Parts: sequence; structure tokens; C-alpha cells
Amino acid sequence: MSGFGSLLRPLVVNGVKLPNRLVFPPTVTNYGDVDGEVTDRLIRYYQEIARNSVGLTVVGATAVAKAGNLFPLCTRIDDDRYLEGFSRLFSVIQEAGSVPAVQLAHAGRQTSQRMTGEQPVAPSAIPCPVWKDEPHELAIKEIEEIEDAFAEGVKRSKAAGAAMVELHGAHGYLIHQFFSPLSNRREDGYGGSLENRVRFALNILHKCRAQVGSDFPLICRISAEEFMEGGLTLQESQEIAILLAENGVDIISVSAGVAASRPQRDKFMKEGRFWELAGAIKKALPQTPVIAVGKIIDLATAEQVMEEQGVELIAICRALIADPELVAKSIEGQSEEIVRCIECGECTNSLVKDEMGMVCSVNPNL
Repeated sequence: MSGFGSLLRPLVVNGVKLPNRLVFPPTVTNYGDVDGEVTDRLIRYYQEIARNSVGLTVVGATAVAKAGNLFPLCTRIDDDRYLEGFSRLFSVIQEAGSVPAVQLAHAGRQTSQRMTGEQPVAPSAIPCPVWKDEPHELAIKEIEEIEDAFAEGVKRSKAAGAAMVELHGAHGYLIHQFFSPLSNRREDGYGGSLENRVRFALNILHKCRAQVGSDFPLICRISAEEFMEGGLTLQESQEIAILLAENGVDIISVSAGVAASRPQRDKFMKEGRFWELAGAIKKALPQTPVIAVGKIIDLATAEQVMEEQGVELIAICRALIADPELVAKSIEGQSEEIVRCIECGECTNSLVKDEMGMVCSVNPNL
């Protein structure tokens, strides 16, 4: 049996014990149905990941409102009718030996009326360079309603059996849109200064805590670098992370980029430099666990990132999509049997092809 001592140590976060430091991060799968329900396919997908020694399994990109759908077959949690499906999903993950969590999101301007049936919304009426639909600028009352929707989503997630919830503040979606000076040109209390641009996220946190109490772990995912001229910088993201931690976030998950900066984001990730961003956020948050992600293809690399960047948790995504047994095979000394990710990008490209759901070039089981 191979030894990966740092990775296999347990970690307790706000009363929840993770059996190891490995995380399967939230991914868009398009495995929901047209009404946003959890499907058997989605359950089988996460069961396969969770049963192979992954400590924390985060169900990806679940919308808190129909208008916030990220993709055509995005799961939703804006009504009690979704509780049964999520309860089954979280139970399967837990029975497989992993800690179940879910990422809650709102697409904001990074969607289309064709997909949601509604005009996209945003902090300011500035179209996304990729999706291009003219968004409706949110009024204060509408902002408060979306804050409430996130809080209700966290409440439902806990009721359904999630042990943690992640708020999606990265990749150009609505929380990130408030953070970024490129998409937030407001002149009221939600725009202008960094303190104002973080207000939306902090209000969501306070409302979540009012619903689930102080002893329920909350994660926030951020894009530490936007890779867009005039967009968020690492320095600002460090300040944002500090404010999030001071206001009730238990874990910061560090990614990068937005839809419009995907080429630069992918280049940065291939160079392994996402890890440096996580390390920089960690330096600003010595007391708060940080998740690093970005082309971490095996457990040896994961150990290296933990040691070099000082982070507590490591997310492995595409390598686990290619071979869900990667962790178990590595622990048992069967690394030569791992099916390697070939970095073809089909897992993400397939999300916009015929609504067939995510596929993988080397894992036909998907």
C-alpha cells in the first residue's frame, strides 16, 4: 500500500469530520432533468466518485432560482419538491463513505433567455461577452429576494442531508458579478467600493446563518484572478476572502477565471499556477481551511501542492472524471492501472452539445 500521509489525515471543519483531505469539486454535468430534478444518472455518477475514498463530494452547480440556471439540465433547489431527490443523492454519497455537500449558484448574466425562459439578471445592465443577452439590472428588492433564495437553498440542502453547502462566488456567476468592477457598475450600497461589492455575498452569508445556525459548515468558491483587464485581481480577492471568513465562511475554495477568460484560464491551469493563487489566499487566511484545484492529476501532485502552498484540502476534478477509482488505486499501489485524463476538454465541451450531458473520451461509463 502506498503512503500519502498528508492527504489521508482527517480534518474537522465546524464540527464535521472529513475522512481525508481529498475533494471532488462541484462540476456541471447536465445530468438533471428539464425541471431541475435529481436523476438516477446523477446519483450513480456521484456514488461512483464517493465510494472511491474521496473525503468530500460536492454536488455541482445547483440553481437557487429558475432564472439562475447555469445550463439546460441544471439541478435546482428553489422548491421543497426537490428535497426528495437531493435526500436520495446525499444519502448515497454518505453511505459510500464520503461527506456530502452541494454547491448553490445563480448564473446572473452568464446564461440566456433561451435557456431559462427569462431575461438574465445582473448587478448592472452589462451583457456577458460570451452569452451576450442584455441583462436586467437588479433592483434592491430583487437583490434581497435572491439573497433570500440562497438562504432558503442552504436551509433545504441541510434538511435534505447535506453536511456542508458551497456558495458559488467564482467563474463569473452572480456572486462573482457583484465582486467584479467589470460587471458591477452600481452606484448604490451594492457597488463602487470593494466593501459594497462584497455586500451581496455577506448578506447571503448572514441570511444563511439565520436559517441553519452557526454550526453548519459553509464553503465559498472564488475566482482569485479574473484574467480580464480591469477585472478582479489577486490582491482584491485576498481582501474578499478575509471578509468572507470574518462573516461566517468556514472554507474558501480557490479557482480562477470567468467565461470570457477561458483561454487564459486554461493556459494558467495547465501551467499548474492555479496552485499559487490558492497559496496566496492561504497566506491571507492562516486560520481558515483553503481548497486548491487546477490540473492536479494524481496524489503525488496533490501532496506536492499541499506542502508547497500550505493548503488543507485538495480538489481533483477531471482526473476523477476520467477514472473515479484514481484515489483507491493510488492508495492500494495500483497506479499503473489508472486511466489518465488526456486533457482533451470533451468533458466541458460536451455540455453545450445536444443536451446529452457530460461525457469523457476515456471513460465511456459516463
